[in-house]
Amino acid sequence: MITINEITIVRDGREIIYDYSEQIPAGSITAIVGPNGSGKSTLLAAIAGDIAPVKGTITIDDLHPILTSPAQLAQIRAVGIQNQSYTLGFTVQQIIELAGPAQDVMQALELTTLAGRQVTTLSGGEAQRVSIATAIAQKTPVLLLDEPLAAQDIGSRKRIIQLLQKLAEGGVTVVVVAHSEEADLTWADKVIKQFL
Repeated sequence: MITINEITIVRDGREIIYDYSEQIPAGSITAIVGPNGSGKSTLLAAIAGDIAPVKGTITIDDLHPILTSPAQLAQIRAVGIQNQSYTLGFTVQQIIELAGPAQDVMQALELTTLAGRQVTTLSGGEAQRVSIATAIAQKTPVLLLDEPLAAQDIGSRKRIIQLLQKLAEGGVTVVVVAHSEEADLTWADKVIKQFL
């Protein structure tokens, strides 16, 4: 379980999140929804341990991500960011294999035909699927994804959602930042709307 307890986050002198509390159940999909600039990605980064709240605490089970070593964090949570840009000339398969076993997740996200492509040549939607696949390949108990359905066609969206549901059924805690209307989020077990 992820517990967010009265956190306040300030970035560039501006209060992005104020005195916010939430519980995210284990083994489920939680979607954080809201418009651009509302603090959704900031909250995800704080859960990941990449941003420190100025007040309050975040725990993943009993661990405080911000106080946990990068090596230990990498075993607990994986992060897929939006607008992933690659500068090194690895292939799709090589990038995913750096995180963990690639074949199953590449098949699930229909990336096998791109396996030999240089990641620097991918479209935005393809790069986003590689970012998701890389996070999933880490096989961590917590999966944090920033707008994984952005730039995806209907078929890709469906495959991503089915894979996330399968992971949650297997006990993975999935937290997704979404820009969708709530009606589109019937696949999520919980929807956090404080950011609307």
